[in-house]
Amino acid sequence: MALPPSGRLAFTDIQTEFGGTEPIGLNEYYRGGPFVPVSSGTVNIPSSGTIAVSNFYGSTDRIAIPLSIATPTYNYNVYTQAIANPNYVAGISDTTVTVAPGVQVGSTSTATYAMQVPNTFNPNDTVTIVNNGVIQGRGGNGGAGRVGSATGGAGLAGGNALYVNRPTTIQNNSVIAGGGGGGGGASGTTPDKGPTYTGGGGGGGAGYDGGTGGGGPYPGAPGTSSAGGAGATGNLSSQVGGPGGGRGAAGSNGSATGGANPAPGGAGGAAGSYLVGNPFVTWTATGTRQGPVS
Repeated sequence: MALPPSGRLAFTDIQTEFGGTEPIGLNEYYRGGPFVPVSSGTVNIPSSGTIAVSNFYGSTDRIAIPLSIATPTYNYNVYTQAIANPNYVAGISDTTVTVAPGVQVGSTSTATYAMQVPNTFNPNDTVTIVNNGVIQGRGGNGGAGRVGSATGGAGLAGGNALYVNRPTTIQNNSVIAGGGGGGGGASGTTPDKGPTYTGGGGGGGAGYDGGTGGGGPYPGAPGTSSAGGAGATGNLSSQVGGPGGGRGAAGSNGSATGGANPAPGGAGGAAGSYLVGNPFVTWTATGTRQGPVS
């Protein structure tokens, strides 16, 4: 906590903020010395020469690093953003990431996180996430509809939203969600006589970005940020691809072909996790959390 900007300021106040032992001498507290870091919070403290109690008004041993996400963003790495701030000093920085209301933080791939807090921070730094928007993984792609007596294509798993690998405080005032799994594609069929039929593709899972619909002659619909896409209907009304999963939900299986040459529909994809690294997190507000957690 910063020292007061004016008024009474005792030697003990300075010692409480910066450390040190008795007896207290101001010449121990030059900027850049053993107790006072060179940072934006100590600019009025001299590094040598005359030093007075008044030099310590408003000074602090810690540095606040405010980070704001005010526009749609993908694959946000809290560490790389924090160290890009010119005021950042390893070991004494308190980083707070604030996601603005209505803003989405997502991922361009199910293999990467929408936001991550890696363990590359100094152990004495602190990290806080204040989420007023939506942090969510990418939706899984839908499975393809198949031609003839072939199993429908499997929907792909949704991506994970948040990865945390060091102590972090999260105030979730809105939504953190894994990407929805893609819907499975419907199988095709080859009757004993007559034409070969093709199944519909599965829908894409919900996410930011949403998953793409399964391909083929009858492609499924893509997922949106808030909902999975619908599966498509193939040649026959019974050959329907599974819908993609909503936020944090698995995709549905595609329909199986009946008749003389049956084939199963494709499996729906699993949901992505809203968080990987829960043991590192202290929740001050849980908000809406959708999907698995680990």
